[in-house]
Amino acid sequence: MNNMNNMNNMNNMNNINHTNHSALRCQQRGIPSDVVNFIVKNGDSFRSHEHRKFFINKKKFKKLERCNKEFLSKYDKQIMNTAVVCSQDSKTIITAMKITGSIKWN
Repeated sequence: MNNMNNMNNMNNMNNINHTNHSALRCQQRGIPSDVVNFIVKNGDSFRSHEHRKFFINKKKFKKLERCNKEFLSKYDKQIMNTAVVCSQDSKTIITAMKITGSIKWN
């Protein structure tokens, strides 16, 4: 059953659009697009002006580990150290960045 849930999560991730800027930044920073999509679909978020910022903290990571163990074990470091900026409707990824300190964004 877990494998079916994983496949459904991966299929749903394909509905997110990447801007040219986000694709370039992901390539420069070595962030796989699967990781970016996973963070947007499963991460916590908050509003920042007219955009949303997504991330996965340790607590959320532990919860997600139950049903996405294989994916999370493969990309654990990238997932924990990446934040994603999206449009307000969360359908367009604007950029992705590495998290270097504590998350204290406006």
